[in-house]
Amino acid sequence: MSAYFDSGVLIKLYVPESNSSDAAAWVRQYDGPIVFTQLQENEVRNAIRLKSARKEITDAQLRAALASITADVEQGTLNRPSLDWVSAWQTAEQLSQRYAHETLCRTLDSLHVAVARVLRISAFISLDERQRKLAKKAGLRVRPEGN
Repeated sequence: MSAYFDSGVLIKLYVPESNSSDAAAWVRQYDGPIVFTQLQENEVRNAIRLKSARKEITDAQLRAALASITADVEQGTLNRPSLDWVSAWQTAEQLSQRYAHETLCRTLDSLHVAVARVLRISAFISLDERQRKLAKKAGLRVRPEGN
């Protein structure tokens, strides 16, 4: 079964946060490499750098986290799929037209859901309530349950 992990979940795999152990458990529930688009990579790396700038993590933790991401990409644990970004943006616009007034989803949150749809991924793992609401409306199975 394939899954799309929102950047907010992926960050928890590389730096200590609340729910980091939960995020690792969620990843273990799915077979194969983790989908890791350029969007996710940029968001995750940037968020880690911001944590360093805000002194939430040490310089050593910053270097280790970024090195771990690079290693996971090189080893295939994180997989960069071939993605039609034009289709992804068009799908994001369609989702916005249809659901923005209900979900209050931001552009990049909509784009994550659209990417999952374009890649034909069935499960969407996120802790962001607006994004989860949009993913459900887009027909994705949202995990974790009960959030």
